[in-house]
Amino acid sequence: MEMIELGLRELDRALGGIKKGSYILLHEEDPRSLGRELVFEFLKYKLEKDSLIGLFNISHPLPVVLEIMRKRGIDVDRYLDSLNLAIIDTFGSFYGPRVERKGVWYLPGSLSYELLSRKYAEAVRAHKELWKREGMFEGRELWGVAMDVSEYSHIFGEEDALSYFEVSAEIRRRHSAYRDYPTGTNLWVFSGKADRVFSSIYRRMDYVIRTRSELTEKGVKRYLYVLKAPGVDEVMTFEYSLENEGLALRRIY
Repeated sequence: MEMIELGLRELDRALGGIKKGSYILLHEEDPRSLGRELVFEFLKYKLEKDSLIGLFNISHPLPVVLEIMRKRGIDVDRYLDSLNLAIIDTFGSFYGPRVERKGVWYLPGSLSYELLSRKYAEAVRAHKELWKREGMFEGRELWGVAMDVSEYSHIFGEEDALSYFEVSAEIRRRHSAYRDYPTGTNLWVFSGKADRVFSSIYRRMDYVIRTRSELTEKGVKRYLYVLKAPGVDEVMTFEYSLENEGLALRRIY
């Protein structure tokens, strides 16, 4: 099995890399832990390495997300124009506003939990066809990033969100977007306390990483825990901080 990097050096070193084609869940347990900042670090690293990324924007207006990415040093306009970055704007498809530009995809019509996965697959297939036509698959990593999947409980309610993930798994097994084109490694973000939806997602994942913070006399301390990984039988614990120079991450257990 080919191993690839997340681009978070100490974590990559501890895990020996990530299995290509795996599913990774980043659980941001509390907003103060700034777990999603690790995702922006990851996106910047991978796009600078010329990877192909499909970003599913689920939980925030896309103009806000694009501005955050720019502030994190990601030249998002260049990557959208080059087709390296594709954004499927779920939030905008449900609520607006829409950002009509190259590299951004919207989902037409009804978006019930029964239909959403199929509409995702059609958008994925359309952009993969562009990558294929441009000869972009060769020599590049392919990633799917979803931010964040806990939003489905707010969109559909908990019961229908659970059903959505069942339907989604079946679509990914059968649809031509995943059978007839290369498939990538997937990073999903879940925010908030663990619930039934989290438990359902957890069992499908190859890797589960949790971020958590605590307020101390010296300020906020942030921790990252590897809860699940192939060949790992104990929880790995890291402390991290976000500084002007970027992410500082060190293993403490």
